Amino acid sequence: MDQKKIVHMAHKTIEEINYLRGFGVLAVIAIHTTGYFTEIKSYSTLVIVNLWTDVFSQFAVPLFILISGVVLARNYRSNFSLTEFYKKRIRSIIPQYLIFSILYTLFNNWAVMQGNPLSANLALLLNNLVHANASYHLWFFSIIIQLYILYPIIIKIYDLCKRIDRAEVMIAMLLIMQILWMVGLHSSSFPFIKLNFMSFLFYFGLGIYIVDYFDSNSNQLTKASKHLTLVYLITSLALTIGASFFIIIGLKTGYDYYSIPAYFFIGSELIYPVLRITTFLLLLNLATSLVEKRSLLAKVIYRIGDYSFGIYLIHIFFNQYAIKILKNNAIDYNNWAFYPIVFVTTVVFSYLVVRLLSYVPYSYYIIGRRNPKSKIRI
Repeated sequence: MDQKKIVHMAHKTIEEINYLRGFGVLAVIAIHTTGYFTEIKSYSTLVIVNLWTDVFSQFAVPLFILISGVVLARNYRSNFSLTEFYKKRIRSIIPQYLIFSILYTLFNNWAVMQGNPLSANLALLLNNLVHANASYHLWFFSIIIQLYILYPIIIKIYDLCKRIDRAEVMIAMLLIMQILWMVGLHSSSFPFIKLNFMSFLFYFGLGIYIVDYFDSNSNQLTKASKHLTLVYLITSLALTIGASFFIIIGLKTGYDYYSIPAYFFIGSELIYPVLRITTFLLLLNLATSLVEKRSLLAKVIYRIGDYSFGIYLIHIFFNQYAIKILKNNAIDYNNWAFYPIVFVTTVVFSYLVVRLLSYVPYSYYIIGRRNPKSKIRI
């Protein structure tokens, strides 16, 4: 592929990406809602339904990582300025990370911090910043920062493999490395090293690979894949049940979720990559359908995708407040109504607040959404 074609592709908009981001952030909120099935003490249908929803929705972060690979590979290939690349990457995540790390540190520790000396509070904040511990969803930043740092090396290796017609071999090797890493994390003999990017390296590489082979054949691939939507759906649901099977065995044999031995999750880790790829294909077909129909649903998903980064950052505030209010009204994890109420409330309020924040000057540095009048190029 010549340089002119690569440059042309870099400026060609893929409309489906915003819909995929919308699906991704809705799945994140679903995870942070249905995940409370782990608090239910007795094994029940409610536990199974939420477990299945949670396992299926785990495509969210892999999808965001894949999209990052696509976006970077379309805009930064050969002979790009490393200085400019890192300046733009820092601007795209570090201010937002710092702001929300401070906010979530205050939100989650306010009562304790009021009685602490300033030095202890600063130490807590510093620890949260270094380890992405201010809130449980900010761990995503540790992954994306590591991948951004490594991208110039990864793309050089990928382009070398492509030149010698070994790009597929590299992607396969990334898959093997990722699976071995994930299986190893569930082994007691595996040393824990906080290299979070290893758990998502294959999806990042797959995003880079897609740029070369999807963009040049998108029309043919879309037509060939369009009739397989039902197949992708059935396969995704079947693999979701299969991946959940090992966890259900653990629950049925008397463990609560947090005490299930780690080796129960190894079988799930072997299924997850196939489940994720099938789900990606399903979501891509759905996104393509939404692009074509331009329906009200399409507009809603598109807008959610447009503000997905801000929604990701802010949604835990509304998630936790919704849970607190419901529990104060005797609606807790054991109640079927708890889950849809928390989900819908979190989605609606997160979107509305992020939309309002987008009108604030320099909102890009808060929620990652540029003001239309801004001159900043990302």
